[in-house]
Amino acid sequence: MSVVRQLAVATTVVAWVPPVVFGRRWAAYDAARDFISELGAAGAPDAAAVNASFLVAGMLFVATCAAIARQHSGGRAVAVMALVSLVGWSYVVAAFAPCDSGCPADGSPTQTLHNSVGGLSYFACAVGLLLASVTRSAMPRAPAWLTAVAGGVALVSLVGMGAPEMAAVRGALQRLGEAAIFTWLVVEAFAVNRARETVGVAAATAGSQP
Repeated sequence: MSVVRQLAVATTVVAWVPPVVFGRRWAAYDAARDFISELGAAGAPDAAAVNASFLVAGMLFVATCAAIARQHSGGRAVAVMALVSLVGWSYVVAAFAPCDSGCPADGSPTQTLHNSVGGLSYFACAVGLLLASVTRSAMPRAPAWLTAVAGGVALVSLVGMGAPEMAAVRGALQRLGEAAIFTWLVVEAFAVNRARETVGVAAATAGSQP
């Protein structure tokens, strides 16, 4: 498996450890109601381990985006992947600026930073994917419909998470948005690498002909 594919898979596995593993270890935690980052809040049973996993997942996410951008040519790909990579940077920030207990809309300065970076990253990623889905260039390699759906779901989940009337399902909405983004990332990593391999084989075949 190529490096870009390995990075995408590793990123997804590490990012989903907190909600799947640590969420099950905390009896008071409700996956449908609570944000993923609440697992790393002060007082959470496995806060230190969760925040460490956030840091690793964030760095892997950014590395995956950079690896995908290098597989493309042109500044448009770099711009799109830079916007998408902000999700990874939000994981890094969350590791050092965990949310307050309950992850409220208003709280400590750390909570304000946490919310601001998280909201900006989801919005930027959604915009990047939606713009990429309508471009006529070779960026992205993932199907345009999947890119558009991922961007749309990320945007809808962001709006839903901020709506007071959706508080009972804000955790589920976040997981939906995360699932859309990570699904796109993995598909894009495999698609762009496959395209590069096809080009390489074609070039080698042409070069071997008399």
